[in-house]
Amino acid sequence: MDSAPASLGHTAAWPKLLETYRPRPADEQQGPPSLGRLIEAAGRNTTLGAMYPWVSMQQLSVSTEDKWEEWGHAPLPAMFARPDGYEVAAAFAAGLVRTDGAVRPEGPRAWSSEVERVLREAGWRPGRAVDTTGWKKQLEQDGFRSHAAAEDFLGEFGELVVGHGGAGITRAREPFDLDPLLALGEAERFDERSEEIGHRLFSVGELAGGHAFLGLDEDGELYVVDDWLARFGRMPEAMENLVLGIMPVRMPEPE
Repeated sequence: MDSAPASLGHTAAWPKLLETYRPRPADEQQGPPSLGRLIEAAGRNTTLGAMYPWVSMQQLSVSTEDKWEEWGHAPLPAMFARPDGYEVAAAFAAGLVRTDGAVRPEGPRAWSSEVERVLREAGWRPGRAVDTTGWKKQLEQDGFRSHAAAEDFLGEFGELVVGHGGAGITRAREPFDLDPLLALGEAERFDERSEEIGHRLFSVGELAGGHAFLGLDEDGELYVVDDWLARFGRMPEAMENLVLGIMPVRMPEPE
């Protein structure tokens, strides 16, 4: 694992790391040329550039902590270099970083063209609203605890089924079914995972034909819920990541 000495702080760490991985002749460089270009793009990003960077296994990661002992406990994204996609990779990663209390812009949601196409084919449309009362009642009787973010999500996306597959950006595109009742009988699992992260998870569907569930917390963060947790990010970025095949960030296992 390579980084600038943590005592330097993040301001000095970025140029130090970039110097280490700057594209050079093949016999001189420590990593692929694309890694240096990704570090350069991420360092210019306002969100990522304010964090501490390091490289492990040819992946760039960032942390809110300067101390290396804390890096493995920070549920933040790793970025993979992809030709002609360095700015995109940095933007996706910045969107995954949790910023509690941050002010997010209000206004009409603008999906990427591919995400809008997939959602429309599944039955979504602007202003879509479905009745969530029955789902909430059944799930709360089963032991789940609803919240406003889940009701808003299901009101717009509930009952959508996306069955596409194929290559994504950092993982295969997996099918998903946004029927929250698919998690009936799993309230205890959701409660356990909720305790791990200190946020209340509510069922919003399942992933990959039932191999895992999808849960949303009260801040609009979308998670893969299994015997472990992984985070797609906060809505609406989370929907982009889910549809386009962005690898969710695996959460640290409880000690």
